[in-house]
Amino acid sequence: MASKISFEKAKEDIDRGIAADEMALHGISTIAPSTPFLRFRNFDSTPKTLDLLQHRGIFVFGADLGASVWEEMTPGQELKLIVSRFNAEGKGIILFHDAKAHTAAMMPVFPR
Repeated sequence: MASKISFEKAKEDIDRGIAADEMALHGISTIAPSTPFLRFRNFDSTPKTLDLLQHRGIFVFGADLGASVWEEMTPGQELKLIVSRFNAEGKGIILFHDAKAHTAAMMPVFPR
């Protein structure tokens, strides 16, 4: 699938995101990340953006399991759903969106 944004816009978004993270973490705005990890919004990467990040030593990661956060559910329903998906796979990176109230409410009881 083709990226929805240009390479230049993607590069600007990456640099702005890294700068915001560094400011929040260390009080310094820089495009050299102290935690060199990135997940593309909507997993919208291209070979060119992946090459850029590899050249900068930034590791790109995705997610293996989602919690269907776009669906309305209770915290208990979300917990049951994601635990069943994880148990079926046996491993993986789980994508949560803490801006969803039911996800934020579920996190204190999420198994670690």
